[in-house]
Amino acid sequence: RARDEAHNYHSIYKADIPAKIIAERMGMYVQAYTLYSAVRPFGVSTILATIDKDGPQLYMIEPSGQYVGYRACAAGKGKQAAKTELEKLDLEALTVREAAKEAARIIYAAHDDTKDKLFELELSWICDESNSLHAHVPQDVLDEAIEYAERALDEDDDEMEDDEE
Repeated sequence: RARDEAHNYHSIYKADIPAKIIAERMGMYVQAYTLYSAVRPFGVSTILATIDKDGPQLYMIEPSGQYVGYRACAAGKGKQAAKTELEKLDLEALTVREAAKEAARIIYAAHDDTKDKLFELELSWICDESNSLHAHVPQDVLDEAIEYAERALDEDDDEMEDDEE
């Protein structure tokens, strides 16, 4: 749907759609599904990452249609734990490669092995390294991020064991 909105905007205005406008339109689309009994509402939060003339932007669109811009956000089962970890980061000082490592660490930290299924980590980004296009993180960066996350998780476990003694 977002691609259709971007195409329609470009057809009318002969310019790329600004991030805030696409977020607003997607929010209105999602919200419309909460109004009528003949259709089921969306039951998912959407994270929308864009780049426009103002630079990279991140929006979360809730099932109610509300959309909010963020520097970093989380959705889903472990979102509260992830948000807590995100708040500790100095996002302005991180490079995209460091941010990929931190994202992996946060996902691993928020995952509960006893309650949750096994998962395979996939990361993507929109940055200068990807020529401002959405792309999967290169395999070497992904491997480094997973190693960093697992090491951080092991260190946290070791600290907890030391505290118990």
